[in-house]
Amino acid sequence: MKLTIVVSSLALIGLATSSSLTASCPTGTSQADRDLWAVHGCNAGYYLFQYQAYDFRSSDWGDRGFFDACNPNLEYPKSWSSSYLVNYGLRDNNNQSFHGTLDYTQLAYGAASNFHDDSHYEPTDDNDIFGSYYSYIPIFRSRHIELACPLYNPASTHDNPASRAGDFMHENWHGWNDKHGYEINHKVNPKDGHCTLSGNNCDYFYFHGVSAYVFGDLWQTDGTANRFHSPNQVQVEFLCDVSDQPQPWVPASVRLAAAQDANDRAVNRFINGPSYMCGQPRPF
Repeated sequence: MKLTIVVSSLALIGLATSSSLTASCPTGTSQADRDLWAVHGCNAGYYLFQYQAYDFRSSDWGDRGFFDACNPNLEYPKSWSSSYLVNYGLRDNNNQSFHGTLDYTQLAYGAASNFHDDSHYEPTDDNDIFGSYYSYIPIFRSRHIELACPLYNPASTHDNPASRAGDFMHENWHGWNDKHGYEINHKVNPKDGHCTLSGNNCDYFYFHGVSAYVFGDLWQTDGTANRFHSPNQVQVEFLCDVSDQPQPWVPASVRLAAAQDANDRAVNRFINGPSYMCGQPRPF
């Protein structure tokens, strides 16, 4: 039996239900959330696509903005706004981007793919993590990702579209490990390691050039460090693509939040760190 992984996890027309959970995370918006919202507004066409593609369910998000998808203070609208960044916010520069929109969307979507088996997103009021991945246990538990309060609490530095989307990548890469038969937990920092976190919260950064992966091939591995990723690495690479290689319309506040999150992880979360940091020349 595989173990649980703990990481750091609309106003629909003619539809009504209630959530089995009661939301208790503080509500509100960060500057980055407000700036991105000003770009896309209440885009019904997009959020009616998003809740299905990413698999956000009314039974989980009903009292967290699922039926109030145009209220940017609430958790579900913040989630679909973050997804908008994944779908449309990257430049896909073959000469500079680590990976492309095709990689990041397929990784973040709920459906089974080369990246992971089918999964969905749930909220949690846990304040001690950013998110968590839960593997499938027959009869007892479906495979899913939980997104935690610090991704939505305005008092948290991670309450921004980039960090939220970055956690989509991180948790789903645990799903990649699960699907492909690799250890799905993080690692403990060895005595000579550079990770500053205690417990199973550290990863290796498997350095590669921007030309190493054709867009769409992020899921591939040869089973060695030459072609491999860790959850924190995928997250850092995505965040640096948001920071350094975004579409021109991505607000500066979103780019800055992405860089701050990525660079903090680069310094603190890698056994062989610091890893690549946003703003540095891209390795080839």
